[in-house]
Amino acid sequence: MNSNIIKVFRQRSKFIILLIVLLGGVNSVLNGGLLMFINNTIMQKPLPYFPQFDWLIFILMLLGSLLCSRMFQTHMVNMTNNILFEFDLNILNRLKHASFEDFEKLGHEKVYAVINDTRVLGHAPEVFMNAFNSLIIAICCFAYLFWISPVGGAIILMVMVALLVFYMIRNKQIEKQLNQQRDLLNSYFMHLNDLLRGFREVKMSLLKNENIFTKYLIKNRLMVKDISIDTSIKYMNNELTGTYSWYIVLGVIMFLMPRIFDLTIANTTAFLVTVLYLIGPVAVLVALIPTYTAVKIAAERLNSFDKEVGIIEMKSRSNENSNILDKCDFDNIRFEDVTFWYSNGDDDRSFALEPINIQIEKGELIFVAGGNGSGKSTFAYLLAGLYKPKSGKIFFNNQEITDDLHFQYSDKMSAIFTNNHLFRENYDNLNLLSTNNVLKELLQMLHLTDVVRFDDKKNNLGRDFSKGQQKRLALIYALLEDKQIILLDEWAAEQDPGFRKYFYKEVLPILRRQGKTIIAITHDDDYYSCASRLIKFDYGKIVSDSKLTDKNIEINCPSPKI
Repeated sequence: MNSNIIKVFRQRSKFIILLIVLLGGVNSVLNGGLLMFINNTIMQKPLPYFPQFDWLIFILMLLGSLLCSRMFQTHMVNMTNNILFEFDLNILNRLKHASFEDFEKLGHEKVYAVINDTRVLGHAPEVFMNAFNSLIIAICCFAYLFWISPVGGAIILMVMVALLVFYMIRNKQIEKQLNQQRDLLNSYFMHLNDLLRGFREVKMSLLKNENIFTKYLIKNRLMVKDISIDTSIKYMNNELTGTYSWYIVLGVIMFLMPRIFDLTIANTTAFLVTVLYLIGPVAVLVALIPTYTAVKIAAERLNSFDKEVGIIEMKSRSNENSNILDKCDFDNIRFEDVTFWYSNGDDDRSFALEPINIQIEKGELIFVAGGNGSGKSTFAYLLAGLYKPKSGKIFFNNQEITDDLHFQYSDKMSAIFTNNHLFRENYDNLNLLSTNNVLKELLQMLHLTDVVRFDDKKNNLGRDFSKGQQKRLALIYALLEDKQIILLDEWAAEQDPGFRKYFYKEVLPILRRQGKTIIAITHDDDYYSCASRLIKFDYGKIVSDSKLTDKNIEINCPSPKI
C-alpha cells in the first residue's frame, strides 16, 4: 500500500526526509521534556542543577519546541506540495504516453476519479509525519508513567492498546463501504459525462431525461449518501468511544489506582497531567486510521490505473533510426496480414477484422465504403496508428512500424473523425493570424470567410460554429499542418447537399493537385466516381478493392508553404 508514497519519498532528497524525522523527533522529545518539567513543578521537585533559573530553562525549552515545530511544518508544506505535484505529473505522463486503445478501455470517468485520489495521497505524508511526531510524544509520556509507577503505566498502556484494537476491528468493516463509495464515484462520473456530452439528446426525450436523473445520477447520489451516513456514524461511534474512554482512564487514576497502589497525591497528579497530555497525540494516532484506509484505497486505485494505462516505452535507438520516418516523404503504406479484434473478456471476440493485405500509394484518392459494423472505422484506426494490429505488420515506405516508431507513424497524417473534437486552444502552434494569406485562401475555399472571427492576440479563431462548419474548420487546421496524408471519416455527413457536391467535385481534386493522399470513409455513393480507388468492407473483411477511372490529375505539385 505504501509503495507509491515510499517511492515518491525516495525521489525526494533523502537528507530532507532525515531532517524532517530528526526535527520531529527533537520536537517530540522537547514536548516530553516540557511535560516532565510541568509535572516536577506541580510536585514541587526543583531541578537538580540551577533551580533558580528554572523559568529560563522553561522558556528556552518552549522556544526550542516552537522553532522545531515551525521548521518541521515548513518542510512538510514543501514536501506535501512536491509530492502532490509528483502524483499529478505521474498521471499526466501516463496519459501522454498511453495508447488510444488503452485510453478507450479506461474511460474518462476513471481519469477524473484517479485525480481525486491524488489529492488524498498528496496529503498523506503530512498526516503520517504528524503521526510520527505524536508517536514519539506518546512514547515519552508512557516512559514517564512507567518511571512514576510501572504497574500504573502498564494499566494505562493496556487500555490504549485495547482502544486501538477496537478501532482497527471497526475500521475493517468501514473499509469495504469506502471501496463501494469509490466505485460509485466512477459510475457517477460516467453517467455525468453522458449527461454533459449528450445534453442536447437528453433534452429531446422526456423518458431519457427522467431516467438518466432518477435511475442513475440521483440513485447513485442516494447510495453514496446512505454509505456516507453509515460510515460517518460508525466513525462517530468510534470517536465517542475513544473520548469517553479517557474519562474512564481518568476515573481509574483518580479513584482506583490511589487505593490499589497507594499512590501519593503528587504521583496521582502527575498521572492525571500526563494522561491529559496524552489525549492530543493519541487522538492524532487514532485519526490516522480512517486516513490510512482512505490512502490505502487511493493507492490501490492508482496502482490499478497504472496497470490499465499501458505506457508505450519510447525506446531510444540510434539517432538515425529514431527519426527514420521524419527524413522521408510519403511513398506508400502497406498492410501485411493485419488483424484486429474487440474482446468482451475471456477471449470472447465481439468483432474481428480478417487479415488485411493492402497497399496505399502516394497521390491516391481512396474512398472506403461499407455498412455499419463492417470494419471500415476499425481499419481507419489501424491506418491512423491509434490501434495496434493483433497480428500482422504495417509498413510505411517499406519500413516496419514497430513500437518505437508508432507515434512517428501517426504523426505523418492528419485525421478528422466522425466525432471530431475542436480544441479550445491552438495546441499545434498554427499561424491563425489575420495576416496569413494561406489561411485566408483556405477559408475562402471552404466558404468560411464570412463566418470566422480572427483573434490575433490569442492566435486563435472563434468557436461558435455549426457542426458542418466545425468540420470545415477542422479540415483547414489539418491542411495547415501540411501533412501528406489526410484521413477523413464521414467528413461530408454534416454538410448541406450543395457544399457536399462542391467538396467531392472541387475540394478533393484541389487537394490531390497539391500532392495530398486522401483516404475518405464515406456513404455518399453518388460521388464514388470521384475517387481513384474504392475499397468496400463487409463483416470485417475487404470484399472489393477496385481502381476507378482516374482523372488526369497532376499530383507532383509541391504543397503550398504554410
